[in-house]
Amino acid sequence: MPRLCGLKAISHVWSHYERIEEGDDGWWKVRCSHCHLVLCYNEQQTGTRSLMRHVERCLERNLVKPIRIE
Repeated sequence: MPRLCGLKAISHVWSHYERIEEGDDGWWKVRCSHCHLVLCYNEQQTGTRSLMRHVERCLERNLVKPIRIE
């Protein structure tokens, strides 16, 4: 269940991402914890749905072809 922060619920998807930096225009750069891909995120324009879809696909790919960690 998502945590509450003020009046907004915090999505569970954030456990799969690290926020890198926020630009002057409100867009964040975030890094996937699984494949390390850097994505752009803006809470007011995109929401977390695109981040959720990436994690779903990323985890499916890793089940088929595991990432090699050296």
